[in-house]
Amino acid sequence: MRRIWLRLVDWLALTVIEQRVVLFLAGALLLGLGIRYFLPTNSELSQFDYRESDSTFAALSAAVKADTLQSDGKLNLNTATDVQLESLPGIGPVLSERIIRHREANGRFTSADELLKIKGITKKRLEQIKDFITIDTAATGY
Repeated sequence: MRRIWLRLVDWLALTVIEQRVVLFLAGALLLGLGIRYFLPTNSELSQFDYRESDSTFAALSAAVKADTLQSDGKLNLNTATDVQLESLPGIGPVLSERIIRHREANGRFTSADELLKIKGITKKRLEQIKDFITIDTAATGY
């Protein structure tokens, strides 16, 4: 093998640096061919059927929405969880926790203006979320 290499080097008249470059390029070519032909393709990787898990997720989401959202799609402040409250514009984890603590300490909300008693909720923030919330005092549980 060494003799063949020496004859090839003599025939091509390559310097040591040029020899290294040729070896590097040959190695890169072999690596590329290996990646191209021996790794699985995208079609082989995506054999998993996501439809069943998507339908399960949709059913669970619908059950949660039915419990918390009113028929008009608004979020009921008296039954909403902290995650659902965080979906409101301008309400993060801290404010959602404060809303729930206020609800537990003072009972159900009777109007949206009661949110102004909670630290961090200003008139401007209340106006942002007013279209997305409702107060249903007849709903059970929190």
